Amino acid sequence: MFFRDEYVYDAVEEGFRHTFDIARPRRIRDALISSGTASPQDFEAPAAVSDEELLLVHTPQYLEQIRDPATLARFLLLDPKRRWDQGLLDQFRYASGGTLAAARAAAFEGAWGVNLGGGFHHAQADKAEGFCAIADVAVAIRCLRREGFAGRILVVDLDYHHGNGNALIFAGDETVFTFSMHNVPWCFIDKRNNRDVEIPAQADDETYLSLLRPVLPKIVAEFRPALAFYLAGSDPFIEDTLGDCAMSEAGLLERDRFVTSTLGAAGVPMAVVAAGGYGPSSWRIYYNYFRWLVTSTAEARA
Repeated sequence: MFFRDEYVYDAVEEGFRHTFDIARPRRIRDALISSGTASPQDFEAPAAVSDEELLLVHTPQYLEQIRDPATLARFLLLDPKRRWDQGLLDQFRYASGGTLAAARAAAFEGAWGVNLGGGFHHAQADKAEGFCAIADVAVAIRCLRREGFAGRILVVDLDYHHGNGNALIFAGDETVFTFSMHNVPWCFIDKRNNRDVEIPAQADDETYLSLLRPVLPKIVAEFRPALAFYLAGSDPFIEDTLGDCAMSEAGLLERDRFVTSTLGAAGVPMAVVAAGGYGPSSWRIYYNYFRWLVTSTAEARA
């Protein structure tokens, strides 16, 4: 699992932005340790992604713009009167480094890798959007390609908001399948290996899972990925402060177990990133999943 203190940076503003728990990655780590599920040594501190790695996805002009904290704050709709510093970008670079490290563990070691941050799925090659400045999953995929990983890659995005950034970045690449379940579409692309499933407002566990269960196994069987990224967004939770879904903690854990078991049954290694989720309860959804994942893996090896 991957985490470092730089993931936590005070970028909270009043209003709707105040709903994001900036300490969420640390809360998840601390809960896993205090429950005895993991030890401090189980968490690796990833390096930040380099400019060279970022340029595999992002344009030079965009990277030059976001190096200025004031400009990046403006792109993220943060308070222009506040004196922002380099930590604003560093949180994205380190969390993206965690996604890359998790992806390498999955792709080259055949294990699952978990990043307690990341999942910035709205970022595009030349644009920040929806609280996302770096397209971490896309950067990781391009890095893996450069490092010789040639297999098909599946992106399973179950954040409650459309994974439009990854869809747009890979719109012309049929070796990457982008699958997103979301409330409303943020873009439309014409691509064979893309699947969007819209979720009705106030969808409960039964409604949500009835949409997911027929789709994912079919995608896995037909596309035959060699690697999967799972954006395990917690924002379908009924207590989420920005979403309008009505899933329970138990329902979300069932969702996560279903994705994991579907990929595992097909022999597909998986990199997991903690995507969206808002409000004080968000961390619990990730904790429940990661605790189950660690425990079930340990039991399988026993």
